[in-house]
Amino acid sequence: MNTDNIEEKVIEFIASKGEEVDTSAINAASEFEALGLDSMDRVQLLFDAEETFGVTFEDEEVKDFHCVKDIIDYISNHRSPASS
Repeated sequence: MNTDNIEEKVIEFIASKGEEVDTSAINAASEFEALGLDSMDRVQLLFDAEETFGVTFEDEEVKDFHCVKDIIDYISNHRSPASS
């Protein structure tokens, strides 16, 4: 799975979390607060991504996530080759 596919899937997850999130308005630079995602939405988003991409998000790194690209980059850098 390449970075474009990761971005597409993460955007799908975000769209499913936010009740009024317009998927066409979501991109890698989108900030979570601007998308209306609260802390519980973000936690669920990370659980979904862990399950789908076979990664484990580290608490110390996750606290610095502010935008969609942060999740995409983390997945790209931490997933095992078997989950590609």
